Amino acid sequence: MSVSSQNEPVIFSQMFEALIMHAMRGKLGPDTMRKIEAAGIDLSRPLLVAYPLTVWYDAVWTCAQLLFPELPRTEAIYATGRKVADGYSHTTMGKALFSGLRKLGWQRALGQMARSLRTGGNFLASHANELPTGDLEITLEILPEFIPALGGHPGIDSSFMRGFLDASAELIRGPDSPKFSLTAADPAVRKATFLLREKA
Repeated sequence: MSVSSQNEPVIFSQMFEALIMHAMRGKLGPDTMRKIEAAGIDLSRPLLVAYPLTVWYDAVWTCAQLLFPELPRTEAIYATGRKVADGYSHTTMGKALFSGLRKLGWQRALGQMARSLRTGGNFLASHANELPTGDLEITLEILPEFIPALGGHPGIDSSFMRGFLDASAELIRGPDSPKFSLTAADPAVRKATFLLREKA
């Protein structure tokens, strides 16, 4: 599979490594591998540098059903997002990233992590904003030039991203870190905002 258009949204291989090699560790039997390959990933070969975003969506949902068959879709996707963040922390790039982030104060670290989300694909813009209350707001949006290629895909799965952000915060701050909530979503412009409240 090749990426034919420079305006095609793609996900880079380290995210697939986090999903397939780490989140699915111990579960890659022949039947599971066939289901993942049906999503568009040839597991008989090394991972490609990048895959279309549609392949990522299909692979995440396939893995979510295999990992959490008892959960409703949004909860399974959220839980898979958590596992992918943990898996990413075990990749070469993720190890270096989280090691550096832990040396910063948590707000600076999470703000930096928001920017680091852009290394997972070519289509995402993100920024963090520390509010006067001490809360942290993270906004993700699809770069405008990639929106036409998305078709019916939202570009941002808020359940997955909330799980990814929650697990990342715990990797930086520890297991007692507060959780993110989705505070705004604009499907028309493919934008979502998440808030981490410092105090309940």
